[in-house]
Amino acid sequence: MARTRARRGARRKSNGRIARTCAQASVLGLLVAGSVMVAGGHGGPANVPVRVAAASSSSSSVAGVPPTVVPPAADPSPAPTPATVATAPAAAGRPNPAAARSQERGEPLTLTLELDGGERDVTTTAVTVRGLLAEHDVVLEPDTALSHDLDAPLQAAMHLSARTPVAKTHARTAEVDFATEELPDPGLAQGTRITQTPGRTGTNLTTYVVQYVDGVEVARTQVMQVVQTPVIDEVVRVGTLDLPDSKKTVLTPNQARALAKSMLAERGWDAGQYTCLDKLWTRESNWRVKAANSSSGAYGIPQSLPGTKMGSVASDWRTNARTQISWGLKYVSGRYGTPCGAWSAFQSKGWY
Repeated sequence: MARTRARRGARRKSNGRIARTCAQASVLGLLVAGSVMVAGGHGGPANVPVRVAAASSSSSSVAGVPPTVVPPAADPSPAPTPATVATAPAAAGRPNPAAARSQERGEPLTLTLELDGGERDVTTTAVTVRGLLAEHDVVLEPDTALSHDLDAPLQAAMHLSARTPVAKTHARTAEVDFATEELPDPGLAQGTRITQTPGRTGTNLTTYVVQYVDGVEVARTQVMQVVQTPVIDEVVRVGTLDLPDSKKTVLTPNQARALAKSMLAERGWDAGQYTCLDKLWTRESNWRVKAANSSSGAYGIPQSLPGTKMGSVASDWRTNARTQISWGLKYVSGRYGTPCGAWSAFQSKGWY
């Protein structure tokens, strides 16, 4: 009896070892046949097995051995967040506050948007004019007339208008004033002004492109300018010579010339008339106050014949250059009109 029990116990132990060995072999076969080993990367641990499907009902199982469950491999990427919005990296350089503000959103409000005369009511959550235009894909041309600043805040019931100006071409003729240039002249008596070159006003034809919004001019651009009449600047000689008093001093020929230039200017005769007079009286007396012609009796700068005729101006005709020149200019004007007329007569006759 004791032997029989011992043999039965030995068989039971042997059967247990066999069963465990078969179970281990079955599990090992499942692992080799169906397991996937993940070797690191994606942030997960190395050699983590991915969950496999359960064995079919026809697979043999070993009694007393619990089924092996392989945990699923961890997903290396995080689960997406529903409200996540990708943000581009900040642009290099300074930030653009206007662009950022155009993307801001606020409480919904309704306003009127007018584009080139067409109006419509719009509801928006934009907070600036720039944001509203961007929201409605409105692209402004450089010359578009906008009723509000782009960064102005939006308000309920606001009337925002964007209008393209109407361009028209206009031409205008305008006068251009001449300038006056003064030249110091030491050969003229101080304070004397003689016009050397008369000034002339010019005219320019200017063409503009004028932009109108609702009939009102909003911009003007000059596109062309043509000179119709050139400007001629005036040139005036201004005397700087300090002459002595001709009543007290007998003037030299050059001093007498300077005095004569001043007196011609007072009569309105130009530099050309003085040139003729200078040639005439240089031939007659060489501008000497006391020049006397012994044969004819002519006297003084203008060679008055006789010299006493100059007494009609003043009694100091013998020594005063001003008295002599005054009489001579009156004579030339009355008989020949101008000094150049007298010089022409002298050239043809040899006297005047």
